Amino acid sequence: MYLKQRIKQHIRDNRWQYLLILLIFLSGIVVGSYKVSSLDGGVRSHLLQMIDKYLKGGMEGNLDGASIFCSAFLHQSKTILVIWFLGLTVIGFPLILAVIFLRGISLGFTLSFLFQEKAGAGIILSFIAVLPQNIVYIPFLLIWAVVAVNASLYILKGRNNSYLPLGTALIAYSILMLLFILVFLLGAFIEAYLSPWLLQLLV
Repeated sequence: MYLKQRIKQHIRDNRWQYLLILLIFLSGIVVGSYKVSSLDGGVRSHLLQMIDKYLKGGMEGNLDGASIFCSAFLHQSKTILVIWFLGLTVIGFPLILAVIFLRGISLGFTLSFLFQEKAGAGIILSFIAVLPQNIVYIPFLLIWAVVAVNASLYILKGRNNSYLPLGTALIAYSILMLLFILVFLLGAFIEAYLSPWLLQLLV
């Protein structure tokens, strides 16, 4: 019950940060979806070959789960680390928004490409191979972005305006980073093992 109250209080205290970051992310999705139409034939063909190869491997059970897990976890961890670092700088606020915007572009592009090129199969593929891990990635990424923005604003405004000493704040901020990285382990596991398993069910 106490944790639930703390979460609600956190959201209330940071509602404008969440609103801004959510709008930036959604704007990225819109931009990413429009970029699909500007692809030239060669790039489009290459992406389709990659998707077909992934589909074939998933349906035949030939995907290397350990390799996908490591790659996905490293990629997501890098994003967390970049945002963590930006939160330690006075110019981190706009750059964190840029990272979130780019992440939105990536997701919007992926979903739009699947919808346009694979039609009904693309919708199914999105639900079983893209959305499951992003149910973990996206909410926690947005939460982490809010935490990092607050850290950047804390440094920008001056720590003298806060009751929390700088050293304590940095330690708490870094511990949170490690916790978020651990959460992203779950997303990487879903991407590496659950999504390919769901693909096999289509056979």
